Amino acid sequence: MQVAEDFKKSVKFIVDPESAFENEIGQKSYLPMLRFFLILNIILALLTPVVNWLHIPSDIVHAGTNAQMGAFMQAPLLESSTGISRYFWVAVLTYFGNFLKFPLLGVLFHGFAKVMKGTGSLNDSFKVSIYSTAPVLLLGWVPFFGLISGLWVGYLYVVGFWKLHNIGMGKAIALVNFLIGIQLVWAFVFGWIGSSTPW
Repeated sequence: MQVAEDFKKSVKFIVDPESAFENEIGQKSYLPMLRFFLILNIILALLTPVVNWLHIPSDIVHAGTNAQMGAFMQAPLLESSTGISRYFWVAVLTYFGNFLKFPLLGVLFHGFAKVMKGTGSLNDSFKVSIYSTAPVLLLGWVPFFGLISGLWVGYLYVVGFWKLHNIGMGKAIALVNFLIGIQLVWAFVFGWIGSSTPW
């Protein structure tokens, strides 16, 4: 079954990213990575509102993605304007927020890779942005583990740039530290400024 294969693939990216990215060298199709992302994003989208229901917020400490934090902030407002449960909105906004964010990162990463003389293709940049999400898609909903899972993604970005774009490890670390810095500032600002409607 394909879902089981995608799950096993995500675990491989988490526990052995060097080998997992090396296996992707030469793979040209976008469909496997798209399927991987669309299926595993469901896990995060469904489990995040369960954690919120247990009175654990999706904030900088407990959420692995900005999509979760944004969903947590906006869900009470959508509930009050539509009458549909905030937990439904958390799931929907988390899923579609990630759906928009991570593919856009592929294009951004490709630009950075080219500036740093990377040799990979646009397809490789999408692999870095999508397959590196494995920790947050599987574990970004776990209370007190969200931030760690997000930083883990940063480590996978380094390995991905190194293996798929032939960017030296030092340059890849510098680039990813820059990107994580931007991400943390964004998360701190928007992860702490919530909606005026309380949970």
